[in-house]
Amino acid sequence: MPARKGPCTTREVEMGKRMIVDVQNHMLPLEFIAEAFGAGIIDTAAMPPMFRWRGISMSAPPDFTDVELHLKVCREAGVTHVLAHQGMLLTVASEVLGLSTVETARRHNETVARLIEPYRDFVFPYGYLRPHDGKAAVKEAERCIAEFGFHGLGIDASYGSTGRQFLHTPETYEFWEFVNERRVPVYVHPAMLAYGWEFMDCYKLDETVARPNETALSVSLMILSGLFDRFPQIRIILAHMGGSFTMCLPRLQFAHRLGYEGFLEYQKARNERDPMEYARENIYVDTMGFHPPGIRHAIEVYGIDHVLLGTDYGPLPISPKEHIDIITGEMGLSREEQDKILGLNAKELFDLPDPA
Repeated sequence: MPARKGPCTTREVEMGKRMIVDVQNHMLPLEFIAEAFGAGIIDTAAMPPMFRWRGISMSAPPDFTDVELHLKVCREAGVTHVLAHQGMLLTVASEVLGLSTVETARRHNETVARLIEPYRDFVFPYGYLRPHDGKAAVKEAERCIAEFGFHGLGIDASYGSTGRQFLHTPETYEFWEFVNERRVPVYVHPAMLAYGWEFMDCYKLDETVARPNETALSVSLMILSGLFDRFPQIRIILAHMGGSFTMCLPRLQFAHRLGYEGFLEYQKARNERDPMEYARENIYVDTMGFHPPGIRHAIEVYGIDHVLLGTDYGPLPISPKEHIDIITGEMGLSREEQDKILGLNAKELFDLPDPA
């Protein structure tokens, strides 16, 4: 990563263009989906086209698959930096293609690098990989940063459609050691086949319930296993205001307070400090959710410097402007607080350039 610069001030932003960074933004044209993930993952006969796998469906509207339309809507909303997250499909894509997650991630990142080349001053992708792939994951992370110029990495909250691999196990340590030493920010998004998906194949429950709960379980395991004590410089960004984790956090606190006397050895938590300390030091969250009380709660829990604008625009075809208006309007935040959430926090975290 390049040497980190200090954040620009509110006055510096006002003198030019207001910096608005969308840290959760998804776009991928149909032809690139077929190339990177395999044509079998997308049902183009449906309208809009749909991702379908193992009984789970996910919409791919034009806002997601038409890059020019997508970027036009973002610009009109005032977004200055699109942090493009094309992930959450690695497990499914590997199954569809019959390839390892290492090779699938390589294809994905190469595809995205070509896709965004004409928009380098506007679109800043995450490099996508599976932490459990050890040295291969580290090699791909290095390639994404050094060769492709990506400013961060994106991973799923868990991997596997039948078995399940979370982010705290020893297989991930080489990846986390790299992230810890290089201080690379890592965006954590629930998988398409989120934990519990087998029971949530209707009513969009996989999206609305399984995904935020997967985030809660995954990050809780990271804290309680002692991962943040082993790698204290890790900085992760959680989608959707932290999912259910934000509400689970006080329960982790009282469990820590009561201790684990009488529990079997493997059942005892390994974290050295109050779980809230990790939340405020190692964890950032985005604002996706259309819920001002939830954003206020996130600010109170994680701190104003750890809350970032995120819109889920693309598969969710609602303009980023609606999210921005929540921050600048009904939240009642000061101009300085607005600027931090809208862009300055992300600028510092991801070492982003000033608006073009």
